[in-house]
Amino acid sequence: MQNRINYQKLLIDTLSRDNADGKTPRILLHACCAPCASSCLEVLDRYADITVFFFNPNITVKEEYEHRLREVERLVKEMPFEHTVTVEEGGYEPGDFFVMAKGLENEPERGRRCVGCYGLRLEKTARAAAAGEYDYFATTLTLSPLKPADDRKCCR
Repeated sequence: MQNRINYQKLLIDTLSRDNADGKTPRILLHACCAPCASSCLEVLDRYADITVFFFNPNITVKEEYEHRLREVERLVKEMPFEHTVTVEEGGYEPGDFFVMAKGLENEPERGRRCVGCYGLRLEKTARAAAAGEYDYFATTLTLSPLKPADDRKCCR
């Protein structure tokens, strides 16, 4: 039987230790959309100040990209929070996605193209977190209950 890691418990234990030390950590949370961000924000807001980092070069239709960004902004505006929660846009960069996806057009969902796309988004999030001197960074791509972190199908 495979040992499963409870990443949410590890996360909460880490943030709780910070809080016990009198610290409110700052988290840069990459978000793909408002529905995935909502459950993550409900959990993380108990422990930290959060900047929702909306960066999704895989959304190639500009109107869809803008719609999703507005929905993330609306979510943050309308949800009640204990700590500070803001939104930062990472930029509309579908060209980067097309460069990464070249030659992977026929890959199945959750195949190598998806792994490359995750890499694009996480690399930019990590760089933004370092530049902003955040304590932690995370992504809804692994924190959302809709996107399990240890799904082996995702990382062929």
